Amino acid sequence: MGVRHMNSRNVGAVALVILLGLVIGVLGLVEPDLYAVGVLILFLGGVGAAALGGEFLIRFVRAHLGSQD
Repeated sequence: MGVRHMNSRNVGAVALVILLGLVIGVLGLVEPDLYAVGVLILFLGGVGAAALGGEFLIRFVRAHLGSQD
């Protein structure tokens, strides 16, 4: 069980989900149901971005607190 690192694959996947949500949300201007789906996908992308940001913040704080010992 090694430590999983935030890599470009994870960041790319989250960015793709956010982009997909934006595109479907724009298509929602034509069909209201697509707008709702776009908002839900965008929300999931935001959750993924928050998870990646939290992971980065935890690693940053641990690295800086560990170096002061």
